[in-house]
Amino acid sequence: MNQTSAVVRAVRLLILPLTAVALVPVLLTELHFFSIHDLVGATIPDTIFFGHAAQGLMQGHLPYGPHFVAAPDSRVVFVYPPLSLLLAVPPLLAGAEYSFGFAVEMVVLLVAGLWLLGSACRRMGISFPVVLTSALLLVALGPVVVTRVDGLQGLALAGAALALRSRRMALAVALVTLAALVKETVVVAALPVVVWALWPSEGEKWTEGLGMRASRVGLGLVPAVLVLLTFEVWSKGNVLAAAAASIHRGVEVESVPATISYLLHPIFAPTTYIGKLASVQVSGPQVSLVAAVVAVVGVVALVWGAVHFARRRRRPASAIAFAVAVTLATTPVLSPQYLLALMPVLVLAAGTEFTRPRATLLLSSGLLVALLTQVEFPYLFASVAALHPVGTAVVAARNLLLIALAINLVRAAPGPVAGPKAERARPPVAARPA
Repeated sequence: MNQTSAVVRAVRLLILPLTAVALVPVLLTELHFFSIHDLVGATIPDTIFFGHAAQGLMQGHLPYGPHFVAAPDSRVVFVYPPLSLLLAVPPLLAGAEYSFGFAVEMVVLLVAGLWLLGSACRRMGISFPVVLTSALLLVALGPVVVTRVDGLQGLALAGAALALRSRRMALAVALVTLAALVKETVVVAALPVVVWALWPSEGEKWTEGLGMRASRVGLGLVPAVLVLLTFEVWSKGNVLAAAAASIHRGVEVESVPATISYLLHPIFAPTTYIGKLASVQVSGPQVSLVAAVVAVVGVVALVWGAVHFARRRRRPASAIAFAVAVTLATTPVLSPQYLLALMPVLVLAAGTEFTRPRATLLLSSGLLVALLTQVEFPYLFASVAALHPVGTAVVAARNLLLIALAINLVRAAPGPVAGPKAERARPPVAARPA
């Protein structure tokens, strides 16, 4: 049995139990078979907040304005982008079971997105089981897969990588910018996509064809700009103001800077507190400096990676996955659901742009990152929030793996030149269609 068959067998063996672990407890909790205070109940309050925002919209409140969100959250600013607000509306049909309706909506949209991703892979001749493996890594993150919208972003980023691969630059830009309007956390992925779209072909000067390349980028920006402008006018300028409220946040307890600060515990003892957006954050004399240094490293790596991949015109999925992974590893604001945006494009990169051994390493690392993330949230989050050794050790192990994952994405490895011809020229790394 070759390595690819072993991966496929492992995925098939794991996907059903991990799906049950991710979905069954949270769905039963949403249907009130379990208390909201049980182990997975912590994943649900965000969906309740979405429900109150959707109610405010249906009641005619000014979007993103003062008291937009319906009671009892009327004093809370709705900081999510416009497409998240639109996604919050359909579950109102479930009435009092809004959270369950939201989960059902996420399942339907994720299945539809995976089907579209699989169809695109088949059209491009990709034989690696992208859909099955992506589904595995998504459900491995646990209940957040159906209580947050980030998985939809992950599928959009994988679609953007496929669009770059087939030279459809406008579509790639459109997908990545629309993903950012679901949640702004993936806006960093626009950098490698735009740089790739603007970079001249081999042997071509920058000025040659620059107007055409720029027009494709501009065309790709149109859908997101229209959505943003519509809501900006509708909200009387409150959309951007609300977005600014989410920028001023502290260092969250699950981030790499928080882990580093904790490791400095013998010298500087960090403490935790609840931030204004209800996230658990760390404070201490060293925290701000550590966060600033890590952020600078992240920005440098992000820019370098965008140029590195664009110059080589290879591995577009790796370019996007690297940008997301670096951001997750260096941002001061890291929540478990953010990992959902990484998983599909990571699978696409591993399955189509790396040798089999390296692909196995990347996918195994991604699975461990996902499982450790599920362990720390929701199951050990009380320990994490209190900076207890067990919870902190799990987060530290996850963060170390995340850093290693980002490094492995840029390590030199044979891969096809982006494009359908290259895919046909290189033997597939799997024996079964996605």
